Amino acid sequence: MDSSSNEKIKRYMKEDGIHFVPVWRIFGFSGANMAVNLYMGITMIMSYYLNGYVGMAVVLASSFSTIMRLWDGVTDPIVGYLIDKFGGRFGKTRLCLVIGGTMLFVNSFLMFNVTDRLPETGIRTIFFVVFTLLYYIGYTFLNISNHVGNVCLTNDPSQRPILSIVGTVIVRVMRAVMTVVVASLAVKYGSLKSADLFHEYWLIVALLATLGIIIAYISIAPKDIRFFSDTSTKKAPQVKMSDYIQVLLKNRPLQMMIVTRATDMLANTCKTSAIILVLYGIAAGNYKLSGGWTMYTTVIGLVMMTLGIGTIGRKLGLKKAMQLGSWGVVIMDALAIGLWLLCDPKTLNLPGYTNGYGQAFTGFSFFTIMLFLVSVVGGGFQMITSSIIPPMIADVTDYEASRSGKYIPGMVGTLFSFMDKMISSFGPLLVGVGFAAIGFTDKFPDLNTPYSTSLLMIAIVFYYGLELIGAFFNIVAMKFYDLTPEKMKSIEEIIYKMRETNE
Repeated sequence: MDSSSNEKIKRYMKEDGIHFVPVWRIFGFSGANMAVNLYMGITMIMSYYLNGYVGMAVVLASSFSTIMRLWDGVTDPIVGYLIDKFGGRFGKTRLCLVIGGTMLFVNSFLMFNVTDRLPETGIRTIFFVVFTLLYYIGYTFLNISNHVGNVCLTNDPSQRPILSIVGTVIVRVMRAVMTVVVASLAVKYGSLKSADLFHEYWLIVALLATLGIIIAYISIAPKDIRFFSDTSTKKAPQVKMSDYIQVLLKNRPLQMMIVTRATDMLANTCKTSAIILVLYGIAAGNYKLSGGWTMYTTVIGLVMMTLGIGTIGRKLGLKKAMQLGSWGVVIMDALAIGLWLLCDPKTLNLPGYTNGYGQAFTGFSFFTIMLFLVSVVGGGFQMITSSIIPPMIADVTDYEASRSGKYIPGMVGTLFSFMDKMISSFGPLLVGVGFAAIGFTDKFPDLNTPYSTSLLMIAIVFYYGLELIGAFFNIVAMKFYDLTPEKMKSIEEIIYKMRETNE
């Protein structure tokens, strides 16, 4: 290593193998996570496009999302292997950002701006399927950039929790904003099935995501080098596809993280736009409330999440933060279910909105106050459990390097994603089957669908019930997760010694 490179590396080093970055680079790199979630968001309403323009019935449209997510999972191990084997020279993270961002931009444009302009024949289905397959390959590249980047960005125990705080704040705020955007566009165009809605929504998503990717690329550049992502700067690790089996069988912390994330993501993917529409547009009677409600509850929830990760994650460890958040989700979701069943949802109201009876806001109802408290506190706990995942996966990657002598963040990250997607991919399908079971076989509920108790029960099960069950799985899994702050300190020392030996 030349003296110039050595000086650049020393700029980010502390003692015992700990390396860090200026906080602004952590903020900047979260643009990649923002982009991933923006592109995921457009697929969450994709079933309406499939149902309206690609010609798929409800169950088939939901099954399509499941199949594509399974395809996304299948591509994960291949991408992870390629990144760890060939990405070191060009920068593993930057390579993922460029490939993923380009593929997502181009293919999403073709999917949502061209398909509905084609003749109403089978060509629409073929066209959409082909470019959706390519879309998910791009999504895999962009998604893995977060796992790979978090490893080389910092291993400082005082900074890794900040990765989650910053990333989650930006993602949640953006998600709340996009919820308002979708609700506004649905009202503007009269339906979630409008092609014009998808054209406009795609443009907003593509521009914001591209900006986030560019900022992330700039932020990660000085750390996206072999010294911070390998155990040797002289040669790349001897990566083999069979390493996946060894990692899965011998890395117990990763096994526990797969259980935790997969159950959470299954619940999350069941919170489709159709479920939200039923809760707020049909049960509560005013779909526009969903946007305002999300904005109100997200801000306070973010404060809770920041305190949870900042105080517990940094002082007592990430494991304690996950345990606290999971218990909070169990309690708050149980209370929320009771409120929706025992109170009148149409009394839900906020300043600037009308309630389900068409009445202007004159004061907060009992249902509004109680649901707000439960949603804010429960949302804060849920944010803790979901946002703590990225630094925990970075810890798991470091553990694997100390165990096997191979720094393979691409393979560890994609193995995690693969198992996660295999399980969570069934979320949209379960929702479709649920709706079909109560009579919605040809089309999803829309703004003009009349209220029924069966619709409310379906919405409650998929919005709260599965999340509650997932939190129970988290609590059990954390009993077998042993990467404490003390153990991580010894792991970083082992890795640092490996690098010194292999210089």
